[in-house]
This record gives sequence, C-alpha cells and structure tokens, in this order.
Amino acid sequence: MEEKDGVTYWHRLVGEMLKVLLEPVGIEVRSEVPVVPAPPVADLILIQHRNVGKKGWTDEQRLRLADGLRDLEADQVLVELKMTESLNDDALMQILIYDHLYLKAAKLERNQLRSIIISSITSRKEFLARHSCKPVGPAGIYEYMPTCSGVVRLIFLNELADEPQNAPLKCFASRHDEQKKAFETMSHAGLFKLSVAFGQIVVGLWRLQMKSALNSPEMEGVTPEYVRQLGKEWLDLLVDTTPEEELFSLPRLEHRLVQERIDSEQKTEAKMLTGLLQRRFGIVPDWAREKIAKAKSSSLEEWSLRIFDAQSLDDVFADKV
Repeated sequence: MEEKDGVTYWHRLVGEMLKVLLEPVGIEVRSEVPVVPAPPVADLILIQHRNVGKKGWTDEQRLRLADGLRDLEADQVLVELKMTESLNDDALMQILIYDHLYLKAAKLERNQLRSIIISSITSRKEFLARHSCKPVGPAGIYEYMPTCSGVVRLIFLNELADEPQNAPLKCFASRHDEQKKAFETMSHAGLFKLSVAFGQIVVGLWRLQMKSALNSPEMEGVTPEYVRQLGKEWLDLLVDTTPEEELFSLPRLEHRLVQERIDSEQKTEAKMLTGLLQRRFGIVPDWAREKIAKAKSSSLEEWSLRIFDAQSLDDVFADKV
C-alpha cells in the first residue's frame, strides 16, 4: 500500500489500540492484512485468537472484546473501518470482496471467518432498510445478508452501550459526546492500568479528543507512535504528582466485567425460573418474584430442579433441612 504524507491510517491507530488491549490475553491483532497472495495490502484489521489446542475464544478474551465481537464463534475476524465517511454501497461491496479473497488466501473454511465493518458514523435508516440490515443483539449491532453469500456484521460506534468493553472503540465514535462518555467510562473502570502500553495510547487519544473530535480534519497525519508519546508524557506527569494511594484506587476492568457477566447470567436464570413456575402453577405472586430477584445463582438452580416434583409454590421455595 502506497504511503501518503499527512494521512491518518485509521486501521493502524485503531489496530494499535486493540493490539495493546487484546494481545495480553492471547488475541492476535494485525493492521496489515494480505487478502491476496501478493501485494497490495488492504486497510483492514485482523483479530484472531491464539488458543493452541483449544476451540473458540476463552471467557477472559471475550471480556475484552466489544459488543458485536464478543459473541462471534469464528476463529478470525476481518474488520474494515469507516471513520470519516458514512457507510455506502461501495463499502458493502468492498468488504464482501475482501472477505472472499482473504478466505481463499488464508485457506479457511466459511465458519472460520467473519467479516465486519466498524463505522464511526451511524448510517441512515433508509440505507439500512434498503439493504435489509437487521439489528441483532446489543444496541449498535446490525447484520447485512447479501444475496450472494455470507453475513456481514455492522457495528455503529455511536450506538454502542456505555460499557467498559465498548469504551476503547467508542472513543472513535463520530459524536463528540459519545467520545467523551467513552473516556469517562475508561477512566472510571481503570482501563489505563491494564498495561503501560494501553494506558499510554488511551491517555494520548484523550488528549487529542480534548482538542477536537478524534475523526476531525485536525487528526490528519496522526500516528500510533505520536499518540503513545502524548500519553507517555501525561502519565509520567501524573505519576510524579499524584499520591500513590489515589493513583491505584480505581477498580480493575476485569472485576467489573466479570460482575456484569454474573449479573446478566443470574437475570437470565431468574427469567427462566419465573417462566417455568408460570407454566407449572399459573400466576407467580409478588412474594415469589421478589424472592427470585434477590436469590443467588445456586438457589435459582436448586429451585428450578424442585419444580418437577413440587406440588405447590411453597414446595419449591421451602427451606430444606
């Protein structure tokens, strides 16, 4: 790919962010992806796990992946970025071509590869409707199913939920308020402490965002090296001037994400138990719903097993000696 002075290669900048975030947990991130056996190289990011001898992504890896990525089962994810312009027909056609070429070049089976477009700007509803793009899963995630083959996932950064796993990507959203919320989330979750390299790039991007939107014309020519240097300078100053007990008081990202996953699983279990009780006994009274809402996962599992032998709600919730 021919280099041009004064141009920001967004796949390298976003790729560097993902690289320092994901590689410590065994996920490889490449910003130069050969989609054919010989050059040129496309402006793409490739994300793949390095779980030798294991199938699929680990729970630790999924914790660091954003919505729209964390639920995928494919071993490799090919990502095209749309940072300064809206998603259009050409972009959809291009990702399909990249998908086909890389599938052949890497000698992968269809289920081993998923292709994604991450867009800073949210597409108009008319565009999504015209291409039959349907929302799937969490906010901001859509899928495009072309008549030829395959499924292309679309991730719109402005729409992603304000959660720690989404914040590293959301700081590249087109709306300034969404960028600001992303940095606030990263600060609250203590993401800059995940590693020195990740902390430097997060803080460097934050300093640029304070001046202007990250995808504005002022960002032209910005490199990952420049961003990390900005972050290093600020973090060095922070370490020198902040008391140690304050510097290390923020919660770790993994702790918050693990708790969120536990809470989500318990809500699912509670919903399933309530449905089973309705089918077995009819209307579930408020006292039973309240008991379910406050219960731990182990209790929910125990009550679910009792349903099949219980003759009443009291039998389900009775304390066993």
